[in-house]
Amino acid sequence: MNKGIFAIAVLILLTLASCTEDKCSNTMTYTLLEPVYVLVDSLAQTAEIQSPKALENPGKIYFYNNYIFINAPREGFHVINNANPANPINEKFVAIKGNVDLAVMNDYLYADAYKDLVILDLRDMNAIVQVNRKENVFESYYHSTTNSYILSHYKETTIQKTLDCSDINFGRPYFEDSKGLFFDSNKSGLGSANAVAPSQVGKGGSMARFTISKGHLYAIGHYEIFSMTIQNDGSVSNASKTSLPWGIETIFPYKDYLFIGANAGMHIMSIQNPAAPVLSSTFQHARACDPVVVQDDIAYVTLRDGNECAGYINQLDVIDVTDVLSPKLLHSYKMTHPHGLAVEGDYLYLCEGKSGLKVFDIRDKSKISSHQVGHFQGFHAWDAISLTGHSLLLIGDDGFRQYDHNDPKNLTLLSKIGK
Repeated sequence: MNKGIFAIAVLILLTLASCTEDKCSNTMTYTLLEPVYVLVDSLAQTAEIQSPKALENPGKIYFYNNYIFINAPREGFHVINNANPANPINEKFVAIKGNVDLAVMNDYLYADAYKDLVILDLRDMNAIVQVNRKENVFESYYHSTTNSYILSHYKETTIQKTLDCSDINFGRPYFEDSKGLFFDSNKSGLGSANAVAPSQVGKGGSMARFTISKGHLYAIGHYEIFSMTIQNDGSVSNASKTSLPWGIETIFPYKDYLFIGANAGMHIMSIQNPAAPVLSSTFQHARACDPVVVQDDIAYVTLRDGNECAGYINQLDVIDVTDVLSPKLLHSYKMTHPHGLAVEGDYLYLCEGKSGLKVFDIRDKSKISSHQVGHFQGFHAWDAISLTGHSLLLIGDDGFRQYDHNDPKNLTLLSKIGK
């Protein structure tokens, strides 16, 4: 046989073999989001003070007058006496169905309870009492399916699925089928610093949806800011609403402004008239989950991929907000999987999820990533609060940690609660 013909014949046979024997497939990991509904009739329960519980599924953290409040998502919050940071005492659990966020001013605690706002009197921490419940304040935040049920949240279930290359969903970042909505599996985080004296107003982390500034309680929904004036007796006015684009996630007060983290950008709202926030500007970025903190007219924003964000960016953005009408990106730095963050003085504390906590010297804004001065690993870090002259509070999937951060390069573990 002619050598050229033989070679062509072999090539054809190999090609046919690859078409008939090789299989094109890809195994992908997803998070299934299954809707969870609750009965409307079960919502208006009075807050119940219970014995202390273990931190099994910690959520957001908040600090007020030597007490730390740690949320248990949609169940209530733990009350931790932190008078001695080396030995914090888990004193009690306040059960509030539907609670995710809270804020405190002048010994009154404001907490969401699904669609309602609950107000608790903290003047006697040994006898916390509910003094008011405003119904349907956050009604637009929840989808009512019938007169009897509302959509509470989505339960996450991690699954794996192998797709053939002929599958219509092959290679897509997320897809939808009859069972629900699927996204890439990266657990996203579930608090905001406040400039008012801590003896009057508490302090939360960077992932808060509640904050207090200028005597007003602010809360964010999916596409709106709720504003309520706090009265001297702890009561609040009826909520006014200011609309924003869909997908807002976090809130951080700074000077006369609220910095709103959204999954497609950062909104800056003027509260020069605190009862009526006004949009000053928007800094847009690629779609990603987006908490923000601000210090010295510099905003630090973490972007990460995550199941409700459907984005693929993991980075730290440093933004000059001296001119709030025209924020300017100074630098972007690649990160592993950044979540919440805290800033104090010359240092930035950045939670990297499963990769722990990173500490950066931020004096030179152009070289932050190369000025990493510490990386603390072996635990999950989701959000942080830096308390001047006090300690660094850290929350993650495996519990609460507290550090002496007088030397940010060498954090000293003071205490932990949880796993």
